[in-house]
Amino acid sequence: MPVSPPPRSRAGLIGPLRSTRGCKTCKIRKVKCGEEKPSCIRCTSTGRKCEYQGTFSGTFSSASSMSSILDTPLSSSPNTVWRERRAFAYYFQHAAPFVGGQLDLDFWKTIVPQVCRTEPAVWDAIIAISALFESPEPYPNLDCLHPGKPRALNQNHRDALNWYSRSVSGVRQRIERGSVDTFVGLISCVLFICIEALQGHVEEALRLYGQGGNLVLALRAQIACGAVTATNAALLEDTIVPIFARLGSIARAVVSNLLRSLIEDTEPTALQEFHSLKSARETIILLTAEIHSFQTTCAQHHLKFHASHLTPELINRQTILSAKLGAWRTAFTSLMVSLHPSDTVSPNQIGTVALIIAHYEMLSIMIAVCVSSVQMITDAYLPNFETIVEQSGIALDALARSDGTQAPYTFDITVVLPLFFTCLRCREPGIRRRALALLERAPQVQGFYKSISAVLFVRQIMALEEQFAAQLRNNSTMLGPTNVNCGYQRPTQAHGDEISGCDSHSSITSLGSESAASPYSIVAETGAMTATRLLIPEEARIGPVNVFWARDGFPPETAPEDIAKWNQNPDQRFLHFTRNQYDVASNTWHMVPEIIPAKVSF
Repeated sequence: MPVSPPPRSRAGLIGPLRSTRGCKTCKIRKVKCGEEKPSCIRCTSTGRKCEYQGTFSGTFSSASSMSSILDTPLSSSPNTVWRERRAFAYYFQHAAPFVGGQLDLDFWKTIVPQVCRTEPAVWDAIIAISALFESPEPYPNLDCLHPGKPRALNQNHRDALNWYSRSVSGVRQRIERGSVDTFVGLISCVLFICIEALQGHVEEALRLYGQGGNLVLALRAQIACGAVTATNAALLEDTIVPIFARLGSIARAVVSNLLRSLIEDTEPTALQEFHSLKSARETIILLTAEIHSFQTTCAQHHLKFHASHLTPELINRQTILSAKLGAWRTAFTSLMVSLHPSDTVSPNQIGTVALIIAHYEMLSIMIAVCVSSVQMITDAYLPNFETIVEQSGIALDALARSDGTQAPYTFDITVVLPLFFTCLRCREPGIRRRALALLERAPQVQGFYKSISAVLFVRQIMALEEQFAAQLRNNSTMLGPTNVNCGYQRPTQAHGDEISGCDSHSSITSLGSESAASPYSIVAETGAMTATRLLIPEEARIGPVNVFWARDGFPPETAPEDIAKWNQNPDQRFLHFTRNQYDVASNTWHMVPEIIPAKVSF
């Protein structure tokens, strides 16, 4: 069973401590203080104001005191209060700069710590995140996430679970008393999502996302009634809603309806210009949600009607989205021109720009190729895939921590989605393997999911396609007319006419470079024929993949004899996908569904 926070006893989780370090209220009352921070239990349980002498003054950025606290490892101190203080110092210096990304640094390093000064539940959630950040569990595989698999916990993990339990208990008590502030509840919910995701509890994190989304809608109703300050209203729309939009774009298939409700009022009506990298990022996240949704609609159309191309209505929708993406590109290019002359560009800015460009390139490919069910249409976009890989490498290097590693968790956009897309849709072996190598360097958890899940998934898809390709090459008579010599054909003029609004072979110039790298750095003209022969043939390429468990039942087209020969373990996962097969007799292509057991966990 997944590890859950232990129940909190009435005696509290903190043992007896010397009253000389207690709060001023308990000293005046001459009672023993538990020294819980930022407010002790004795004061909060009796409704008294709790203050400590000199515990916090002004801001939380006293570098000298924090450095001395951090000199002692969290797990080596027997003093619970000391461990709490050290955990907060670690959060402030090492977790806050990464958990939300550089563009949201003010929220994570200023606003959240300010809230925790008066909200014990927020304090407890912060130090729980800190402990998990400092000691993220290794994940050579995902066996530790399976039900029934025990997990070994070190002192940091035990502290995190205790503090998390205390935070959840505090929020529940406030809810029962009817005294919880909706805004504080929303911030707590965001922190809880981070804690659950760091533990690998995807379903619980998604449940919290739903609760948080409902709190956002409730706060918007309060704002409409004038019950929320202008400062908090701006914080909600400028920072917290974009966090939920980024999370929703990662798990769009699960939270699509709620995501639509959250972002429907945030979409810009007319995109003119960007004043900051943050506004550019938030807009491309909204475009990501729209284009992903459109891609799903197109895939469903191809499957339902067995059609290789779209209806005029869908083509019109594609044209609109392409125009939006083109307008975004124009505004972003203008922003880059304004930033480029600066001599004070930071590595964080360079990394953020690279991330945004990687996402743009992913969307430009996605909106162009979804018009056809033919998988080989992506071969015309090798330069864009190459740009994704190049920019992802820049981002990983620029946004790494001082020791060269990536942060274990982030709410921000990362290289995971663009690289995952590249590993699945780019069939040029050099680009594909470079993308996989970079994906293995990505932050351990983005949003709800561990990146190792993506790594294991694409490894299996790549192995299957290469296996299918080898089989086809051994029986070349099976190859269709576009697969001769395992090469590829660029999209026909008809395809090209449908792809509008974006120039697929031009690149956005990133910060720190005079011009973009050559878009043809992988498939140079001199070696084009050699490179194309290495591409996966059409009939070996796997289309959209659905993953399901045996316990949920098999699709209706599954043959009974196939089900009989497979592992009957209800926890066995299966891959359900389509491949295009060429019918020599009719000179046509057909989408053929296939189901195979997943060989690895992801």
